[in-house]
Amino acid sequence: MFSILDQPISWYSKRQPTVSLSTTEAEYRAGTMAAQESTWLKQLMKDLHHPSKDIVPLYCDNLSAIRLTKNPVFHAWMKHVEVHHHFLRENVLQGEIEMKQIKTKEQVADIFTKSLDNMKFIRFREALGMIERENKVGTEGEC
Repeated sequence: MFSILDQPISWYSKRQPTVSLSTTEAEYRAGTMAAQESTWLKQLMKDLHHPSKDIVPLYCDNLSAIRLTKNPVFHAWMKHVEVHHHFLRENVLQGEIEMKQIKTKEQVADIFTKSLDNMKFIRFREALGMIERENKVGTEGEC
């Protein structure tokens, strides 16, 4: 999820098209998709005459995935990962993106992908700047 002035502007949740053999690989692949969205958003802001030289922070609760992005060394256990997924690593090494660790219990993006208990759902919803809307059921003839 990406935000400007603490307001969500872009988010994405989709089942990955290929099977990941570990949570590290799944997080690495998800990070690559986020890096692609980040690149697109930076270009959009540039096109709107609001370019940013800021490093984009990507928050990840998997320390191994974060370490992978910072280390250009080939890892035999990642040899099956397609080359295009290393787009994230390239962006980190070029200083465009900074991977930051976040505790799992503070990962607001989980609201889009996980089944949460009521308290955590409310906390994450509020962190996104969303409010509960009264559910008004209209009667016949009302607009």
